[in-house]
Amino acid sequence: MHARDLAIRTIAISAACVANGEAASSPHDRVAFAIPAGRLDVALRRLATQTGQQILFDPVVIGGRTSAALHGPIEPERALRILLADTGLVAKRVRAGVIIIVREATPRSVAGTLAAGPAGRTPEIPVPSAEIVVTALKRPTFLGDTEISMDAVSGAQVLARGAYDLRSAAALLPGLVPIATAPLQQRIAIRGVTGTGESMVGVYYGETPISGPSGTTFDPAASTPDIDLVDIDRIELLRGPQGTLYGASSMGGTLRVLFNQPDATRWTGHVEGGVSAIQGAGTGDNVAAVVNAPIVRDTLAARFVVHRRTVGGYVDNDRLALKDTGAVLRQGVRIGLAWTPSPTVRVDALALHQHTRIDDAGFWYPDLGRYRNDQPVRTPNSERLDLASVTAHWTTAAVAVVATGSHYRWTIVKEGDFTAVLAQQAASDASCRRYAMLVGKTGCTSEQRSAFQAYLQTRLPGVLYQPFRVESTTAEVRVSSDRPGALAWTIGAFVERRRDSAESYTVRADAVTGRRVVPLDITGLRLLHSALDQQALFAETRWGIAPRLSATLGLRYFHYRRSADGSVPIPNIITGTGAIGNGRYARADDGVNLKAELAYRLPGETLVYAIASEGFRPGGVNITPDLTEQERIYDADHVWNYELGVRTRGAGGRVAIEGAVYHIDWSDVIYAASSANGAFGYNTNIGTVRIDGVEAKASLAIGAVRLTGSANYTYARLGEDQPVGTTDGAGRRGDPLPNVPRLGYAAGAQTSMLVAGGKVATFGIDALGATRVPTAFNDRSPYYEVTPARFVIDANADIQLARWRAAISVRNVLNAVVANRLTSSSFGERQFYSSAPRTVTLSLDRDL
Repeated sequence: MHARDLAIRTIAISAACVANGEAASSPHDRVAFAIPAGRLDVALRRLATQTGQQILFDPVVIGGRTSAALHGPIEPERALRILLADTGLVAKRVRAGVIIIVREATPRSVAGTLAAGPAGRTPEIPVPSAEIVVTALKRPTFLGDTEISMDAVSGAQVLARGAYDLRSAAALLPGLVPIATAPLQQRIAIRGVTGTGESMVGVYYGETPISGPSGTTFDPAASTPDIDLVDIDRIELLRGPQGTLYGASSMGGTLRVLFNQPDATRWTGHVEGGVSAIQGAGTGDNVAAVVNAPIVRDTLAARFVVHRRTVGGYVDNDRLALKDTGAVLRQGVRIGLAWTPSPTVRVDALALHQHTRIDDAGFWYPDLGRYRNDQPVRTPNSERLDLASVTAHWTTAAVAVVATGSHYRWTIVKEGDFTAVLAQQAASDASCRRYAMLVGKTGCTSEQRSAFQAYLQTRLPGVLYQPFRVESTTAEVRVSSDRPGALAWTIGAFVERRRDSAESYTVRADAVTGRRVVPLDITGLRLLHSALDQQALFAETRWGIAPRLSATLGLRYFHYRRSADGSVPIPNIITGTGAIGNGRYARADDGVNLKAELAYRLPGETLVYAIASEGFRPGGVNITPDLTEQERIYDADHVWNYELGVRTRGAGGRVAIEGAVYHIDWSDVIYAASSANGAFGYNTNIGTVRIDGVEAKASLAIGAVRLTGSANYTYARLGEDQPVGTTDGAGRRGDPLPNVPRLGYAAGAQTSMLVAGGKVATFGIDALGATRVPTAFNDRSPYYEVTPARFVIDANADIQLARWRAAISVRNVLNAVVANRLTSSSFGERQFYSSAPRTVTLSLDRDL
């Protein structure tokens, strides 16, 4: 077998269009084609894009063949037969939406193995990601032809790397930076756009945008939804503001996780299981099952997914004599339905549930030694996410209409060590006076101070026990042109109704076990409620000015209203929560986001584009003790992004290079500040930030080997002296934005080959890293730290035979300390979040 036979080229991977606003055509739908006669490979690409199918072929097999023209409404299968007439080639369907093009007789080629359909597994061969069909622009386009900076990775790539959550998948998505904020929780950043408040990266599962609970500090961005990556079609990462199509909270970019869709043509299934071991620490396991059921053939189908995963802990708590803490449990179920009552109508429904739990803090103190912690309390955290959505598609000869409605409920129960914050109040005159008032006295005499300090000791160790909840209902309707031509357009409307609640208990923990006392021994309780209502109208149009030149214009009108109130059923006299204030506070605003772009396609396969785009996040209110009326309200922040990018491919798709340079002006930046006693956080506006950056990515296929590399340089700094202090200190012009690596980089190699017995073996290795990064604006902050540089190597291998696949992955091959974040605050100093030590995972899966 020749090496080129392994280089099967992916001409289009179905973008799970059904889940993303563009319904894939069924074999019986008619599509209005306008494909001129000419090169067969070009015609196949256009047919794949218009029908949302995956079409695979070897460029050498296609050679210089040409095809007849396609015009008018034609069924996709008949259209494909017309294109292949008199070429000596045939189309073979592997499964719904997946087709390969082979010679009429190729008995021993890889293509023949692929064509075996249900009897054989498709070998996972490295393919150019530029050939993936994506729907980032809310219409199907090839990744290599999409006129923005973005990446897409298929579910097969995620599976091959052993990735199961956003942090492990970030290695495949250059520019995505997860920043640990608490056990189980992380903030994600793109292009250095990071801070507190509403999310800066829009996170979508299918058609549903999900934001975390606001909590006590009105910081939804601190919690990123992270559903186990089982049975997914692909992940799309859009870099830079996506304000026109995706709205608020996409000012840094957008992340979309897209699930595999139900297939009404046949029964299929998949089961998998595995075990993992962390060097010198805990073990884990995972099981998952997928069943696809055609209830009414070609009309109605259901897809069921169940999964459970445990991840071993590796942090030892010497004070409480605990080993291997920080273990995680992730389990859930997902049900999808697809109904096609007619060739022009399709309705999709999705329901999912996931429960996640970590048994303790998950961070450690480097001053105590590697992976060691002496926290006086246990801090398990848990999350529960329930989501339901329905999307309807209707197509005519001229337009496509998509209507979607979603509802989710997300509950997070946080437990945090509050011992240090409480103990720091021992010398507080204000706390002493509050205690004196409680016992009917005034002032703070030495006798009263002694009595207060004795009372304080009875409340230690202390835990913050905080159930947070958010419920959101969203709806979007959009209409797009559905006819080939020089003008393409999309218009739509979006609404969201979101409600948050937070309960913040300060409770006592048992000094021996470290667990909170049950029933709760309450020191203080405050309750917060907030609401966010937003509406938007948007439009985007692309005009082909000339055969190689196009212009895109977009705008989004938005309006939002945020309101909040709080109460203190049990005042905490130690920290002073009784000063929270009464009344309901509100903030409302409206405005317009704009986008303008020019794109030019050079001869060959080179695309050059220039973009100016806007993004914003809603402002809000703070329900925090001892704030002035001015401090209770903060304004929306806003970015302008200016970008020049290029994509080029050559050698039949075996070489791909892309890059972008950009400048971001970020005004009225929302950032975290803290109360004078360090017990409470709130949001404020700190002025301007300037960000300059360069992104580059390249891939090269040599036979059956694919090499990849990427680098992201980000220079984010304050554009002026801060008007206020923050939790990261008093910043001055030119200070770097905390927790933004100046340089991130990755390199990898993947290969597939046939081995004895018709087995297909795949091997891969990836290396990635980032430079050291400060955690505060400058060393004048009392909590200034520097997160060390990180570098990690991961390796994976698998072997496939028919329906079986066995795999091994090794994460952190060098057993290095892989830093994510080193942070200090009044809650604790030098808390270190890191990746696990060397971890080996063995897995086995089978298609049914």
